[in-house]
Amino acid sequence: MKIELHIHTTGFSYCGKLTVAEIVDLYCKARYDAIVITNHFNSASRQFFEKSGGSDYLKSYFDTIREGAELGKKCGLLVLGGFELRFNENDNDYLVYGMTEEHCQEFEKIFAMTPGEFSKFAAERGILFYQAHPFRNGITVVPPEYLFGIEVLNTHPRHDSRNDIALAWAEKYGLHKIAGSDCHQLCDVGSSAIYTDHQVRNTEDLVHVLKNDLYTFGVNPQ
Repeated sequence: MKIELHIHTTGFSYCGKLTVAEIVDLYCKARYDAIVITNHFNSASRQFFEKSGGSDYLKSYFDTIREGAELGKKCGLLVLGGFELRFNENDNDYLVYGMTEEHCQEFEKIFAMTPGEFSKFAAERGILFYQAHPFRNGITVVPPEYLFGIEVLNTHPRHDSRNDIALAWAEKYGLHKIAGSDCHQLCDVGSSAIYTDHQVRNTEDLVHVLKNDLYTFGVNPQ
């Protein structure tokens, strides 16, 4: 299976330029088997959502994923949900998989956590906690013991994510490695992926594949 782990849409990611319907159509055409929508999940995202006229931030966040899942069924694309989480303390971004709507009912408390506090929260609930593009400008690398892993291949073309350094860091500290296109607009679609021979049918399957490193990853030619 060919899977995208890092995608943003309009509505919640203020820098996202593609609707969920456009994302599903484009990734179907790019012959992906599954995608994970990881919209920004933080105080600024909530403010952007509300200033744009939205109400019930958490329900709407998951409604976008549910909409994508229904659209994906029409073309055979599995659409799952994740998060690009940012805490109030700084501008670091974290990719989170396996956190449910029930887990984040008190999302304001999550936003107010430190990475160390969230690390404990995640471990107790079987949630996977990765730092996204940890060596990009403006990002502070957190202690590796807080993390399940880091993103070592981020193919966003408008940032230097220093993927070589991220890979060396992950190998030095035994962190699990993931890849993602960090898709925000048309030119970003499908630039990287993870590949697995294991069947992924839902978020639980994805977490199993990620937790046990049952995949490879690489760059897709454009």
